[in-house]
Amino acid sequence: MIHWDSEFGTALVVAAVFLILVGLGEILRGLNLCSQEGTRKFVHLTGGIVSLSFAYLFRSHWTILGLCFAFVSLMIVTRKFGLLPSVHGVKRKSAGDLLHPIAIYLTFSVTNYMEKPEYYLISIMVLSVSDALAAIIGVSYGFKVFRVEEEKKSIEGSFIFLLSTFLIVHLGLLLLTHIGRLESVLVALLIAVLVTCFEAISLGGADNIIIPFGTLFLLDKIVHLPLEDLVFRVTSITIIFLVTWAIGNSSKRLGSSGVIGMSLAGYGAWILVGPHWYIPVFICTILVGNFDIFLEMPGTQDEYVRVRPVFYMFIGSLLWMLGPNSKLAGEHLFYVPFIVSFAAVLSIRWKWFIREGNLISGRRRKKIPDWLLRANFMVRSAVLSLIFLSVCCIFNNQLNPIFSLVTCMAGIMISDLIYWGIGRRFQGVWSKLGFLRMSLASTMTASAMVLGANYLFYFN
Repeated sequence: MIHWDSEFGTALVVAAVFLILVGLGEILRGLNLCSQEGTRKFVHLTGGIVSLSFAYLFRSHWTILGLCFAFVSLMIVTRKFGLLPSVHGVKRKSAGDLLHPIAIYLTFSVTNYMEKPEYYLISIMVLSVSDALAAIIGVSYGFKVFRVEEEKKSIEGSFIFLLSTFLIVHLGLLLLTHIGRLESVLVALLIAVLVTCFEAISLGGADNIIIPFGTLFLLDKIVHLPLEDLVFRVTSITIIFLVTWAIGNSSKRLGSSGVIGMSLAGYGAWILVGPHWYIPVFICTILVGNFDIFLEMPGTQDEYVRVRPVFYMFIGSLLWMLGPNSKLAGEHLFYVPFIVSFAAVLSIRWKWFIREGNLISGRRRKKIPDWLLRANFMVRSAVLSLIFLSVCCIFNNQLNPIFSLVTCMAGIMISDLIYWGIGRRFQGVWSKLGFLRMSLASTMTASAMVLGANYLFYFN
């Protein structure tokens, strides 16, 4: 039974503490005792530490929702009127001050439903402590910088984030759960690596959502795995990262964040479904990393593949990865739609290569016959379908090779027609981001149609 008088009184005390912390941040900034980034992280860190108590102070998510609503409203109003520069005064565009309380509420709600307060503590501590330490160390001592779209991050900051997250998860599991010591080390190592990668490529304050939910998701999925499965997962992510880095580094096409993004996509396919689902991602990595028709050699550092192109290439495929885990149908039903979701993007980029006049630029490194470089959408779909399915069908014997080839070609052609049918009307109007979103919409539409065709073929 929830005692609302006690809940409400405690909420008022917590709200007062939060206001005091924001006030202290303003004082530190006003006295020039700390930089604006430093005061922002001070509020972030201390507010996060206070919120750790929520798992034991409150019983209802409605109380946290009220606190979250009040704090978000305060942030919106003060940002609009130029107040609280200790929180809002950062040069880069960021919604972190708004997403942070929302993340706390959502994490509390999920863990409260799961009855896992220890997961809440670990997730929010990673968000509050690791993220703040990474920012402070990165700003003060970060010399090895890498670009993530318009933002800059440092190797030093990411390393501190990795170390802090490992210690938080490891000690949290040892002290709050019954997991064994070796298992705790492997779980903490795996979570630290993955969450650090997510943090390293997140943009616009999105890490405030990604960090706690990524930590929570991984805790729920791997804490109870046997030792041999944990060893397998640590080994697999090591192999995938090394392979992706070797491909990107040898061709000099993929930047650091591009390698991280491709590796995470491959690891997700491997772990969520199986190793044979990594094969199409591996093929895609080779194509992107070695052929100008899919990705030209960068002229400057800013042209390296970074997060958004990889994100929009693989975010749609996540839906088809989750399909086999739903247990509603066999994984073979989702395999070809999974391939189409990013193979169609390669066809679109191939067409962009032709449209931008790169056929005569002399910049391509790989010798490809001109007739193939100038291929129309039907030839492009046939070539890409053969490349992917000629290998994938060997490792997935549940597929009908002929039907899979036909539907894969059809999906790529449909995506191509949708993209260029709409996109050509907005050339010169849309930004690059607009065309990336259009590619996601067209590939998801086409792959959904392929899923429908597969369902009719295999189940009727």
